[in-house]
Amino acid sequence: MRVLTRIILALPVLLVALFVVGLRSGRIPTGIRGEWEWLRLDESVHLLWASMVLGASGIAVFATMAGLGYRSLRQAATITREALWLVGLLLAAIAVQVAIPIGAPYGYGLTRWALVNYLPGSSGYFRIARDRAAPDPNRFLAEYPVWIESQDSLHIGTHPPGLILAECLLLSTIERHPGLAEFLIDWMPEPVQAGFRSLSPPPRRHERAALYVTALITLLACAGTVVPLYLLARSSMPAHLAWVAAALWPVASAANLFQPDADTAYPMLSTTAWALAAWSARWEGRRSAFVLAAASGAVMGFGMAFTLAFLPVGLIVALIVATDFSVRPLRRLGLIAATGVGFLAIVLGGWIASGANPFVIWSWNLHHHARFYDEYPRTYRLWLWANGIELAIAIGLPTAVWAMVGISAPRLLPRPAWATLAVLFLVNLTGRNMGEVARLWLLFMPPIAIAAAKGLDRLGAGPVAVGITTATIGVQTLALQTMIQVVYPV
Repeated sequence: MRVLTRIILALPVLLVALFVVGLRSGRIPTGIRGEWEWLRLDESVHLLWASMVLGASGIAVFATMAGLGYRSLRQAATITREALWLVGLLLAAIAVQVAIPIGAPYGYGLTRWALVNYLPGSSGYFRIARDRAAPDPNRFLAEYPVWIESQDSLHIGTHPPGLILAECLLLSTIERHPGLAEFLIDWMPEPVQAGFRSLSPPPRRHERAALYVTALITLLACAGTVVPLYLLARSSMPAHLAWVAAALWPVASAANLFQPDADTAYPMLSTTAWALAAWSARWEGRRSAFVLAAASGAVMGFGMAFTLAFLPVGLIVALIVATDFSVRPLRRLGLIAATGVGFLAIVLGGWIASGANPFVIWSWNLHHHARFYDEYPRTYRLWLWANGIELAIAIGLPTAVWAMVGISAPRLLPRPAWATLAVLFLVNLTGRNMGEVARLWLLFMPPIAIAAAKGLDRLGAGPVAVGITTATIGVQTLALQTMIQVVYPV
């Protein structure tokens, strides 16, 4: 078994090396030619080797911590020890997700914190919040069901108003507190300040502060996903394996490359909903289980204010609860019903408070999404396979390899992992997402790390294997950001 473990451990290292060389040479495409490809960085882009060393050092420290935490929790997993390690992992996740972009080429690291949410070609939410919604947010929201009808099939037309309202709230709050704006700007990293200076005309001070806070919130949400991911995994796995699942997330390629795009914040919400659902089923005989189930629904209802991707998140919640055969059938139905109550409470509450009919908004979002492929045709059979490859790269090739090892014993695979994989399989078959799944499927990626943790366990991998795996994923991410751009306007 040890020999087999070493062979399997060497495979993703070799795979990452071959992938990086192939991508650098141009032999590996970044999508499907003629339909969609991620842009490559221009060859003239200047690599800062000193910065890359700093980024690599951050990955090395994080990988060392991943191995040490695994060893500690495997030896003894008291509640206090788990809590301390989880707090340490949260802080380390934040640190490594700051360290990795430091290693990016000039203009593509932390500089993007200033640009991505400001440039309309990247998202457009900030400009609409500033120019249309900020003067009268209540009126804008009440008129949103009519306004959304005339929007495009890209970012704005396919999303509910949550991101626009969030930017409105940040802008108004910071504008009312100029001292806060000054504090944020004074403590803003130089690459972020340089990004703002590159804009013409540059945003006003409170706008820069709001954009900076947006990036910080996204960072904290993305890195903070380790907490609900650990709790989700812990509902069906021992502490040291839950630790592995959580430790794989902070260095995942998609979780880093797409920051500060809002998609990197969604995994925090989706994973929280799944964790609450899993523990509600586990708390057999406790009335508080229904509170957890309702909270899971409420989280999804909140998420639906930002993206309709939370609809399949709800399907995964239902599968997690419905397939827990240790729970009586009537109780499982009750938990699913409580989840629905929590969901509707948030949705209907928002409708009453704003006057904006969410069901009309969602119907137009779906309509615009459906016409996207009329405007930008895609070849279904090609993307059916390309999506799986892109997903493997997005989560990290080592994670994908270990997940396949875990999937090879489906009876031992925790419910959150196989439920997520089953739903992704169905989503892929429907053809709802043909391209860009590294971004669009971000909120479904964390449970795949649970399958990877199970794969490591099946082959008896130890702390060194955990550290090497984590480091290899980080190296892949570090290399990818020197070759492709994914959050700047096309």
